[in-house]
Amino acid sequence: MQERGGEAIDRELETMAGRSGIAEEVKESLRRMKDGSAGPEMAEVARDLLEGRIRLRDLSMTDVYSGPLMDAIDRYKRWESELTPEQRDALAEQVRERFGVDVNELRRS
Repeated sequence: MQERGGEAIDRELETMAGRSGIAEEVKESLRRMKDGSAGPEMAEVARDLLEGRIRLRDLSMTDVYSGPLMDAIDRYKRWESELTPEQRDALAEQVRERFGVDVNELRRS
C-alpha cells in the first residue's frame, strides 16, 4: 500500500477541499503534525494518512482515529470561540486572501 500514500492523499485532498491551494495547505499541516506538533495521537493520524494506511473519508468511521480527531476539532472550536469579533474578522480576512474562500459563506452552508 506504500504507493497509495502521496498520490492518493493528493487526490483525496483536492477532491474534498475543492481547491489545490487548500489541499496543499492541509497536506503541509499533516506533514507538520506527523512530527508531533499536535500531539502523539494526531502525529499517528497524520502519518497514516500521508503513508496511505487510511483514507480521509474513513477517519470518522474508525475509533482509533475519530477520538483524536474529535478532540482536535473541539480544541479548535474552543480556541475560535474565545476570539474577539475583531480577531474573528481578521482570521476570516486572512483565509479570504490566502485561499479565496469566504468563511462566513461556509458557516451559512
